[in-house]
Amino acid sequence: MTSSSSENRNINQMHLVRLISMIPGPHYVAWTLISIAIFLVSFFILLRFERSFVYLDTFCIISIIIAMEGMIISWAHHKWDSFQDILLGIVDLNREDIIKLSQKQAEEIFNNPKMIAFALLFIFFVHLIGVDYHDLSFASDASYFAFKSAYYLAVYLEGAGLYILFMTALAVHNIGLLPLRLDALYSDFHSIGTIYSQFTICAAMVYIVWGFFQIVVPPQFSSLQTIVWFSGFALVLFAYFLLPQYSIHKMMISTKKERFELFSSQMRAAMDGPLEVPTDENVSRLRDLFLVQDKLNKMSEWPFGWRELLYIAVVILIPLILILLEIALGLARL
Repeated sequence: MTSSSSENRNINQMHLVRLISMIPGPHYVAWTLISIAIFLVSFFILLRFERSFVYLDTFCIISIIIAMEGMIISWAHHKWDSFQDILLGIVDLNREDIIKLSQKQAEEIFNNPKMIAFALLFIFFVHLIGVDYHDLSFASDASYFAFKSAYYLAVYLEGAGLYILFMTALAVHNIGLLPLRLDALYSDFHSIGTIYSQFTICAAMVYIVWGFFQIVVPPQFSSLQTIVWFSGFALVLFAYFLLPQYSIHKMMISTKKERFELFSSQMRAAMDGPLEVPTDENVSRLRDLFLVQDKLNKMSEWPFGWRELLYIAVVILIPLILILLEIALGLARL
């Protein structure tokens, strides 16, 4: 077996990928079926032991969170091939070296032991600061166990997803340290920004649903602690989106500068002809060069646009606004 085949096998052995591969069909169908199964089990436990569906909405939201987190993790795993294709277009290295580098990064991102350890540490952190202390009163231990099992599965998947997000951010940052091809397309740089924006928006969508969960099932937090918790996540998401792409920004500035210097030398050489022999052909060629110069001046220096930034800002702020409104309404009732 070749080294490349071995690396691909190790990447595809991520424990969550193996879990989903046991269920026939696309990964989003598999995670949907798992979340439906969790919800149905919860439904029958509430029916049998609680004889009440007071907490059915709680289990419903937890099931949705599990489905979303699982889908995003699987989607990120499949999406990594797009990063490799982009690297092949912008990095000035041999194709084999780029593929090896991409596979090495993928092995780090989807590393089983590190991901599992990070997810378990995240559960411990959540417990340590008291996020998992909820004001719920179950009539039976079975209902309480069902809730905690579903909740900690969702938190585990959140931890695994955060590990992938952080490692992806590091990988994007490292792209900015690689030698670039001078003929790299600007569309390739924007493709990095687009894919990375999709990662951030996916994380923000989960953040929104967790915000709804915290409103429906309030933890034993003070108002200030709740605001600090969700504000912290909002800042992490903003930092996750902006900071790693700064290295891509520097790459784009460097490439634009090199292209402009190369074009300027060509421009100076091309201007001699129209000035000495002002034929229609020479004037038309000079006009085309001015158009190219104008396009170079207008080239973006960031791998994302204001639209992506606005989307992410709105998505991140929604749950924080909802929680502030919930706290304000709660204080108004007192």
